[in-house]
Amino acid sequence: MIRLKMPKIAIFYKLVIVLLLVIAPLYGISMYLNQMGESSVRSEISNSMQSRVHFYIQSLVVELDRIQRLQREFINDDDLQKLSVASPIMSDLERTEAMIRLQKRLLLVKNSSNYIASANVFVPSLGKVINSLNMYTTASQSELAPLIDESKLHLSLVPHANGLYIAQQYPDRPEPDSIVFFLYLELSKQAIQQELKQFIAYNEEQAILFGSGFEWAITTDGNVERTEALQSIAESSSDGSSKPEMKAFSYANKRYIMTLEHSSVVDMTLLIYTPEKNALGPIQQYNTWFWVLSLSSVLIVIVFSYWLYRMIHRPLKQLVRSFRKVEKGNLDVKLTLNSNDEFEYLYMQFNSMLSQLKILIEEVYEEKIHSQKAELKQLQAQINPHFLYNTFFILNRMVKLEDYPKLKPFTKHLGNYFKFITRNASDDVPLSEELEFARAYLEIQKIRFEDRIAVEVDELPDDMAGVLVPRLTLQPIIENSYKYGLEEVDGNGRLSIRFLYAASASQLVIEIEDNGKGLSDEELWNLNRKLSDPPAHIESTGIINVHKRLRLKYGPGSGIKASTDGKLGGLKISLYIPVKEKDE
Repeated sequence: MIRLKMPKIAIFYKLVIVLLLVIAPLYGISMYLNQMGESSVRSEISNSMQSRVHFYIQSLVVELDRIQRLQREFINDDDLQKLSVASPIMSDLERTEAMIRLQKRLLLVKNSSNYIASANVFVPSLGKVINSLNMYTTASQSELAPLIDESKLHLSLVPHANGLYIAQQYPDRPEPDSIVFFLYLELSKQAIQQELKQFIAYNEEQAILFGSGFEWAITTDGNVERTEALQSIAESSSDGSSKPEMKAFSYANKRYIMTLEHSSVVDMTLLIYTPEKNALGPIQQYNTWFWVLSLSSVLIVIVFSYWLYRMIHRPLKQLVRSFRKVEKGNLDVKLTLNSNDEFEYLYMQFNSMLSQLKILIEEVYEEKIHSQKAELKQLQAQINPHFLYNTFFILNRMVKLEDYPKLKPFTKHLGNYFKFITRNASDDVPLSEELEFARAYLEIQKIRFEDRIAVEVDELPDDMAGVLVPRLTLQPIIENSYKYGLEEVDGNGRLSIRFLYAASASQLVIEIEDNGKGLSDEELWNLNRKLSDPPAHIESTGIINVHKRLRLKYGPGSGIKASTDGKLGGLKISLYIPVKEKDE
């Protein structure tokens, strides 16, 4: 099963993450409450603006409806009826007195509402317009035809010649050119505008009253372009419903909130708009402080985490770095900390531990060196008797055969051989001396086997001649080839010794190969297994002995490997000895 390695996270970041996770639920609840509060305030503001719009437009409808009722009641005025029907038979005095009384009653109608600028009545039989301003103007029905044509039975404001009127003709549906009289009241746009200004609650808030089909408008805003833009927005937003609507829009890179309501009674639309900052200013300010608080909380978490980092992580990090130096073998580390806390005690114990560790390492190291030297001498001592047994067997056989011509060189080489292994010198020798010793052994074996075995020894490279190797490294391997591979060969036996340099591994490889019977696959496997894990406390000679001594001296990567894939077809023993590169 594949186990994924999790990336390491520094303690500082862990502290920040943990503290953020702690405040995250509180922050989430605060944000939820903030959103609920904001939604509630928005709803209250919306309801407030819609209530104001609804109240004003209803008040306006009620007032206009009262004005129209006054107008309809005025139709039954006796003087108006006489002047309209019987003026031709009235005397001038009666006509004048009736007109004066009518004018006074028109003045009363005009004064009954601030919205009425003037009250007027057109009497076709007189050819005059009598108004509440003590004026009598001559007029004809054709001049007032546009206004007369727009007059309706239901309450409606009629725009005409930059004025705004509530008009009523008598009779309600006359035949063409048969109007008895025409009563029309001019509304004061200035009074309506002043009333709209009184209705404004916020700074920069504006109100607009649109007429039927958005043909006319009374506004408190002096910005004509903004009024036209709002008219377009209101036209697209209005669906004829009498329910108040609230929408947001942008104009000149500024956000506004707009509330409008349409009255189907008078076919008018009232629109109030205000900058968003006025209506939602407290919410935006609260949001600003909320985000300031949020950022401050994060900053406090980071500062607090950094304080914990300095107080805990930095001493701990210094301790970890010191441990890593110790792992690399540096025991001269010393920690200092000017604080009266647990880390001071920990640093003191660390320094004390290193002091004790240095003492123990020196003792163990010296003991290991003595142990290795003793084991090397023990292994070499195991070789000397072994070869001694074999040489005495050969001497005994030569004496029995009375082979005296060969006995003389044999004893000479034998003397040189024992002189080499018994001298009191270093345990290591140059490879050139080890090779000369091996040649002496080969001469002894050549005398023993005569011409049955041919030996080929490569020239030792000059730069490898000074390589130090344990004494008796080559001879036991050569002896093993004779004993187990070549001893029973009747003729054409071959033994090869080659020297190779593996630059990639910086190793000297010495190959000793014969064309003897070799080893079976099982025997070869058993031999390599013993070489990979040699027994520690069992007496060993030959190949395993040399392998153990090489491992003791050079460590892992050195030693012996056995194979049967050589050119001669027998057993090939490869010795691996680490050396420095040639150019060093």
